[in-house]
Amino acid sequence: MAIRLRKRLTKKELIFNIISLSLIIIIGLYFGIRSFYYYGKQNKKVDNANTTLAEKLMNSNKLTKEKNGWHQDEDGYYFKGQVGNNYVRFANRNFRVVRVNNDNTVKLVSEDITSIFMWGDNIKYKDSNLNNWLNKTSDKHSGIYYDTIPKVKEFLVKTKYSEDKLSGSKVKDNKTSYKDYVTTLTIKDYITAGGKNSYLNTGNYYWLIGHDKDKMNLYVNEEGEVESSPNSEAYGVKVVITLGDKTTISEGDGSKDNPYVVNQNSDTNYVNKYVKLGNDTYIVSSDKDNKLKLVSDNYINNDTKMSFSKTTSGFNLMDFTSLAYYLNNTYYNTLSYKDKLLDINNYTGELNNDAGLEYSNIFKSSIPSKIGLLNMFDYNPTDLTDFYLVNSPSTATTMAYVYNKLGMLEEDEIINEKHVVTTIMISKKSIKKGDGTKEKPYTVE
Repeated sequence: MAIRLRKRLTKKELIFNIISLSLIIIIGLYFGIRSFYYYGKQNKKVDNANTTLAEKLMNSNKLTKEKNGWHQDEDGYYFKGQVGNNYVRFANRNFRVVRVNNDNTVKLVSEDITSIFMWGDNIKYKDSNLNNWLNKTSDKHSGIYYDTIPKVKEFLVKTKYSEDKLSGSKVKDNKTSYKDYVTTLTIKDYITAGGKNSYLNTGNYYWLIGHDKDKMNLYVNEEGEVESSPNSEAYGVKVVITLGDKTTISEGDGSKDNPYVVNQNSDTNYVNKYVKLGNDTYIVSSDKDNKLKLVSDNYINNDTKMSFSKTTSGFNLMDFTSLAYYLNNTYYNTLSYKDKLLDINNYTGELNNDAGLEYSNIFKSSIPSKIGLLNMFDYNPTDLTDFYLVNSPSTATTMAYVYNKLGMLEEDEIINEKHVVTTIMISKKSIKKGDGTKEKPYTVE
C-alpha cells in the first residue's frame, strides 16, 4: 500500500490560517457576549428585578386601536375598556392602573370603594368632604385616608386634576387645574377609560370630580352610567394616587390573582393588616400615635342582629336598651382580651341638611368607650354590609345611619335589627407575632 505524505504548509499559509482562526474566535466571542447580554436583559425584565412599574407596563403591553387594551395619547399611555392586566398591590390594598404619564409616573385608582358619604355643602371639590377626607387641609381632622398611606412623599407625586364639565357625552376642559397627593376619579378619567364599558364600571355608586351643564355634581351608578346629584346624597369614594417614576415592583404579572406588587421593603404600615385577639379577627383601619384602630372582620355574636336602641338615636352608654350599653358592658365582659383595649373616641356630631353636611360637623362631639362603632368618615377596610354606624342625623329623631345590604349609606329606624361591626383601639407595642396576613395574623401579648 502506498503511503501518502502530508504536504507541509508554507509560511504564508500558516499565517493565513492563524489569522482566520483568530477572527473566528473573536466573532464567536462577540456574538456570544451579545447573546448573554440580551438574554440577561430579557430575563431581568421577566423577573421584575429593579424594573420600574412604568417600564413593566410599557414592555408588557402592545398599543392598540381596539376598544379594549393599551392606548396612547398626548399625555402618555392608558388602559381602555375591559382589561384584566392592570392590577397593582400597594400599601396593603388593591389598585388598577389608569395610565402611565409621559414622565413615567403611574396613576392608580382603588379597586374598591373606600368610604361612603355626602359630597358636602359646597359644590366645589376643593371644599368638599371628599377632599377633606382624602387630603391634609386646613381642617384639624382632615386627611383620614392620607394618614393610612406609609411615607406618602417617598412613594407618591401629586396628581393633577380639574373640575371639567360634562355636556352630553363630551367633556369640556376647565382651564383651572389643581394638584394633590390623594384625589378621586374625574369625569375625564372615566370617559377616557371607556366609561360603562370599562374596568371602572364595578357595579358601585361613586362620586366623580366634575359637573353637568346645571353645575350639579356627578356620580357613577350601578349600571356604569354617569348621572348628576345634589350634594346631600351619599355615594362611594374611589381613591386616585400617582406613584413616582422610580417606583419598582417585586413580583406579579398585573393579573387579578397575581398583581404587580410595589416594592416597599421599608414599609412598616399596619393598615389593612389582620390582628387576632382571643377568637376574634380584626382589620387595622388606622395606625396613628402608636395606636391601632381595629374593625371587626366579621359580624359579632355569630351574625346575631340587634337594634340600635329602643329609645334614642344617640350613642348613649347609659341607655340600657342601646347597642352602646350592650357592647361596653355585657359583650365587653365576655372578651378574654378586654384588658388590652384602650379608650376609643366615637365621633357623634350631627350631619343633616339643617345642621349642615360639612365634614367637620361629626367631630364636634365625641363619646369615649372601650368598644365603638364605625363613623361615617372612618376608613373602612372591610366589605361588610347591613350594619349600624355610630352617627345619626339627629338625636331628636329615631333614625340612625346604616350601611344597607347594598353597601349604600342610608337612614333607618333605630328599632330595626342590623348586624354589628365593632371598633376597638390597642397599643401598637402589644403586637408581638405574625405577619398580618389573613392566614397568619398578628397576635397580641
